[in-house]
Amino acid sequence: MSKRKIRIGFIGTGGIALSAHVPGWQSLKDVEIVAVADVRETAAQGFVAATGGRVQVFKDYREMLELDLDAVDICTPNKIHTPAVLASLKAGKHVLCEKPLATTTKDIRKMGELADKLGLTLMSCQHMRWRPQSLALRDWIHNGGLGEVYHARVRAMRRAKLPPRPGFIYEELSGGGPCMDIGVHALDSTMWMMDFPKPVRVSGTTKVNFAKGRKIPGQWGEWDRKGFNVEDFAAAFVHFENDATLMLETAWLGHQEEDEDMSFQLFGQRGGVKWPSAEFASVQGRTFTQGTLKNPDMLAAPHTEAIRAFHQCFTRKKPSLVPWTETIQVIAILEAVYASQKKGREITLK
Repeated sequence: MSKRKIRIGFIGTGGIALSAHVPGWQSLKDVEIVAVADVRETAAQGFVAATGGRVQVFKDYREMLELDLDAVDICTPNKIHTPAVLASLKAGKHVLCEKPLATTTKDIRKMGELADKLGLTLMSCQHMRWRPQSLALRDWIHNGGLGEVYHARVRAMRRAKLPPRPGFIYEELSGGGPCMDIGVHALDSTMWMMDFPKPVRVSGTTKVNFAKGRKIPGQWGEWDRKGFNVEDFAAAFVHFENDATLMLETAWLGHQEEDEDMSFQLFGQRGGVKWPSAEFASVQGRTFTQGTLKNPDMLAAPHTEAIRAFHQCFTRKKPSLVPWTETIQVIAILEAVYASQKKGREITLK
């Protein structure tokens, strides 16, 4: 008698679902994608055709959750994450959700506490933790190469890559601009390397420099410049409880040489390191040393590795590898950036 396959349902069929999440699930032999829910019927039908399977289609994800599903993968606009995650957990499903898990700490706490109460796995797909350079740096840091981190520089800066879709440029759907789109990736990776010190004070600024004008054309197509109502640039300075500090810069549009600069640099008492180049510098005795860390061999793309990790967590009843207690600290910083801009002062975190 053959063993029953693990049954996966998708909520949302955004570009990231087909380009990254579906291949991840299809790489697992004991898994089948059996259902999809999307308010856009044509998008849902396109998902069915692309997956090449017998997938049930629903317009209302709450109806889909009545099926016998083991886990749900959520790839919707950010503001739909919270109701979709909560409904999925209440239906007894394990949940993988695209970043950001939610755009407020209140919502993340609500999700996390419910998942813990029900004994279900909840994980945000912070796939950059599974990049080869990330794993190499993490090992080097855990082996003592960095020492205590006293400062970090974090950049998630694009020259002309503003995603033009409504789910990114309207606050009522996205909850924010580059902070919630790409800043969350770079910040999560950095804090993961720092072992998540507790943020206590944040001073931030958000601006719309170019998105409403025409000084910088978008490489990904035209957007609703008049209706655009999130930031296209943000910066912040963060103080942590352990006296470490962090500088964050994130933007979709700006005058810079690189198409994209997704990077961070850590300064420690024993050494320093850059990501994603994996270059390190330190002093051995009285000799300055530097080099590049060797990346481990990876069998799959980072999204696929993240999905495999989530699969192992809920099938083997292991803790989430991106626990909500870590994610809530990342969102606390981004939430404070917006609050700092609105109130015109530094924000103290509880």
